[in-house]
Amino acid sequence: EAPKLSLPIQSCQAYIQQHLGEKLSMEVLSRVSGYTPHYLAARFKEETGQSLTDFILSKKAEEAKRLLRYSEKPLTAISTYLAFSSPSHFSRVFKQYAGMLPREYREKYG
Repeated sequence: EAPKLSLPIQSCQAYIQQHLGEKLSMEVLSRVSGYTPHYLAARFKEETGQSLTDFILSKKAEEAKRLLRYSEKPLTAISTYLAFSSPSHFSRVFKQYAGMLPREYREKYG
């Protein structure tokens, strides 16, 4: 059973989940958690076992999978919707977390 996360870290995770379509800055997340950015990064990693960046990108990749599977949205639209800096950045991140490119994922599961 996973250890119970502290409230600030839970709030942070919930905020990320609800704002996947935005650029999630450390400033915003530190306001949400009430921690300084540096302390938040350390606490998050300590409590969850993954870095904040890793958590955010894995959640964005999960949402991208859902959109690739259940929507007709073009890849560029998904990339923009999930606030990636470019479609190629989106493809790289997606491949890192899903093991295949977004196009391949859609062909396989779409």
